[in-house]
Amino acid sequence: MAERRYQFKEELLKVHKEGIRNYDLTPEADEFVIGEGIKIVIPEDAGIVIKTAANDFADYMFTTMKMSGVVTRKCADGDKAIKISLANDLGEAQGYMGYRLTISDDGITLEGADEKGVAQGLYYLEDRMNIRKAPFIKKGVVAKRALFNSRSTHSPLGMFEFTDEALSLMAHLGFDTISVWLKGDPETTQRGDFIDIQLLYNRAAKYGIGLVVAYSCPHDKHPDDEGAQEYYDALYGKLFDRCPNLQAVSIVGESTNFKSKDPKAGKSPYKNNFVDNIPTGKWSPGWWPCYDYPAWLKLIKNAIEKYNPDTELIFSTYNWGFAPEEDRIRLIESLPDGITVQVTWDMFHQYRLGNSVQDVVDYSLAFAGPGEYFTSEAKAIAKRKGLKLQANSQTSGRTWDFGVVPYEPMPGQWIKRYEGMIKAAEEWGLSSICDNIHYGFYPSIITDIEKRAFFTPAEPLDSVLDELLVRDYGENAAEVKKAFCLFDEAILHYPPTNEDQYGAFRIGPSYPFWLEDVRALPGSLPETGRMPDRGRVMFGNGIYFPTYTPDVAGRNSLTGVRIFDEIKSLGKFRDLMFGGLEVLKAVKNPNKALERLKLLAEFIYRTTLTVINLKNFYILQQKLHVAETSENAEALLDEIEKILLDEKANVEATIPLVREDSRLGWEPSMEYTTDEWGLNWKLRQLAHELSVVIPKFRKGNRLIRDF
Repeated sequence: MAERRYQFKEELLKVHKEGIRNYDLTPEADEFVIGEGIKIVIPEDAGIVIKTAANDFADYMFTTMKMSGVVTRKCADGDKAIKISLANDLGEAQGYMGYRLTISDDGITLEGADEKGVAQGLYYLEDRMNIRKAPFIKKGVVAKRALFNSRSTHSPLGMFEFTDEALSLMAHLGFDTISVWLKGDPETTQRGDFIDIQLLYNRAAKYGIGLVVAYSCPHDKHPDDEGAQEYYDALYGKLFDRCPNLQAVSIVGESTNFKSKDPKAGKSPYKNNFVDNIPTGKWSPGWWPCYDYPAWLKLIKNAIEKYNPDTELIFSTYNWGFAPEEDRIRLIESLPDGITVQVTWDMFHQYRLGNSVQDVVDYSLAFAGPGEYFTSEAKAIAKRKGLKLQANSQTSGRTWDFGVVPYEPMPGQWIKRYEGMIKAAEEWGLSSICDNIHYGFYPSIITDIEKRAFFTPAEPLDSVLDELLVRDYGENAAEVKKAFCLFDEAILHYPPTNEDQYGAFRIGPSYPFWLEDVRALPGSLPETGRMPDRGRVMFGNGIYFPTYTPDVAGRNSLTGVRIFDEIKSLGKFRDLMFGGLEVLKAVKNPNKALERLKLLAEFIYRTTLTVINLKNFYILQQKLHVAETSENAEALLDEIEKILLDEKANVEATIPLVREDSRLGWEPSMEYTTDEWGLNWKLRQLAHELSVVIPKFRKGNRLIRDF
């Protein structure tokens, strides 16, 4: 059945699902049965997190297990209850979000190292019942704690749409931090919408979730300027006056306008790095590891400590992987103590593809990581002491590989990334992660594996995957695993280029194919040929290129060389995705989860067809510019017309997919780009090319015949 736009959000608001319990199941001898009216006994002095989690568990029992549960502070001797307490002697589980569950014939005892640990213990019981599909819990002792002291996320509902249901869902998945981007005024978001960050902090705190503000306003004073400390005291005073209990403030160089004096860097903002419209060739300070960042950060740290000494300062080295390692390491060695340094997990990794060199320009699952950039800085941070290491890891099922899908269904590759991060925690002290940015996350089998991976002691993640496959796909688990194996192999052939991650991979089959230069037409095309924005969102249509745009950064081979290797590699990706899709389509009795997976896999497959078509289209465009003879041009126009017709068929085949799954074609910072309207817009654009532009080109090409 067709879904309305945004209908996927209705499902996200249902934290506890119905239709899970199987009444035909009976308990095993080694299982404790949670009975009707189970008492959930909380301490007399329980805080808001325990109270919220206990009531959540009662709702889970009622909604999912179709039984009642009662939150109380007392129970009679002999009651088979769930008894909750805080403890400080949990052994290996004694630590952040730590808990110990003791399940016996007499009931369940839940001890938490902190209130968040209690909540995670209750969520663990929910998870086990979801897998068991019954209120039966295996007897024994389970002791766990969080591997990281923070996992930061954005919302699955939209930019800064943090409903209570969304916050509850985040807590269930092990997230403990949310991020808000602010510009200058603490009561505005990126596009000027009011947000009461103190109220958001209070609401999130009920679920054990802290608040990070990414402060992207101008920081115009240099440390050498008179009154610099007073300036930053006032700037941050306004922020802390609005929300005094912030967990952290995050600083990204490119968002702050820092006016460095480093001779290797240019001026800030970037537009000042031109003389008579000719570039100076220098990067703005936000794109360079300037020598005076430490003194600047010290001013900011002083200001934060003045208002709340417990608030963490996170400093991101995002975008600096191209800089010489000695410059980056020298900066880390001079940073003030007490700062958390955020390093991007996979960016800047270079590798050979055929006869060309590829670069992980932004986030990509194609490379499990960590990259050389992350490794070099992580080692320096571990050696320096006094600093903490955070990974900008993009681990909750999404990267920049596909802009408008809910998640990438490649669990084997995700597991490799999780195992690498566990190793980074052991070797370099990785202590926290930025799980996702503006595109948020979507609950899936991937986020469930991640949660299990990031609580210690670690479980064998391949076994975790097998267990979750049975939970979600039942009798078809083995077939889905075959498809996943093909998808895992496919992602290894994905080239993570700027041309595509800021192009057709960003928005999918609705991406336009313009034969003419959209900027050179009389007056140029409105919005340079992008699909019209239909909503007031953060990036809208401004975060992707309107046409295939060569990227010459010096870290990868020239576009005109590597594009042929990319087409070949994407052909392998396409074929493997198609093979996995065929496995899924052959299943005779698919459940709803499998039907959703088929839609997702085919959407990715059709997006890949668009990217391949676009690359071939671009090659033919370049040849047409230097066709030399009208005969050559005529043949090229024939090939171009065929690609446009092939793409038309591909777009038409995509429409049924987005009709059935309203999450496909949507992304929080862009809203809908590839819903049915967007795909019909693409069909109208293709019709213009086929009926107006191609005939115009043919007319011009044939003039010589009759002249």
